[in-house]
Amino acid sequence: MRRVTSASNPAVKAAAALHRVRNRHATGRTLVEGPGPVAAALEAGVVPETYFTTAWDADAARAGDLGAEVLMVDESILRRVAATGHPRGPVAVITIPTPERPRRAPTLVLAGLADPGNAGTLIRSAGAFGYDVAATPGTVDLWNPKTIRAAAGAHFAVTIVAALDLSDLRAVGLTVVGTFPSGGDDPEGLQLPSPPAVVVGSEAHGLADRAGVEIAVTIPTTGAVESLNAAVAGSLVMYTLAVARHR
Repeated sequence: MRRVTSASNPAVKAAAALHRVRNRHATGRTLVEGPGPVAAALEAGVVPETYFTTAWDADAARAGDLGAEVLMVDESILRRVAATGHPRGPVAVITIPTPERPRRAPTLVLAGLADPGNAGTLIRSAGAFGYDVAATPGTVDLWNPKTIRAAAGAHFAVTIVAALDLSDLRAVGLTVVGTFPSGGDDPEGLQLPSPPAVVVGSEAHGLADRAGVEIAVTIPTTGAVESLNAAVAGSLVMYTLAVARHR
């Protein structure tokens, strides 16, 4: 462990640069922030490259034992590398895991979601209900630090699948289930011939059309609200189909 007090330190500058997606893609690295997500990463066997902390604790010691460079910093440096204005340390720099190929397992597909908070919430729900996670091109970076924080460590408990087309899911034997604000079947009681690939569209426009979708579902509502938040809707559909699979 060593102490760093300057924002010009190369490790600090390299970490801060990872808030930009192009730098994450260029280096293959990202940031994990907060005690819960960092602990989940360590528990999953992820070895941080750099570990920024304001206090020595068991996780800092564990990261050091794994081979991470542990840097003791003050609050101003932590804010420099974190994604929040008032961060809860620690912050770890990790290598982004190599995505897996699609498989015949329940899968959540994010199709054009733009908000990292919604994406993270859905990844967390996917972990809770036993789904892999995939994304189509044009979706927010799944390894955005804000997405990782919103998922509360679920990135390290789910299988992340490489960016794909819906045809890739059908090819491995999944039933493509699209979520729509209206016009679809009630997901409760739905009997599927194979594990579902639940597709959730963008917050503003939903799924553009039903191309590639085998079954359209809509969550029935009784109130005056026009539609549900994308993360809420996707989570409800995943849960409902998970319950149906285990009946």
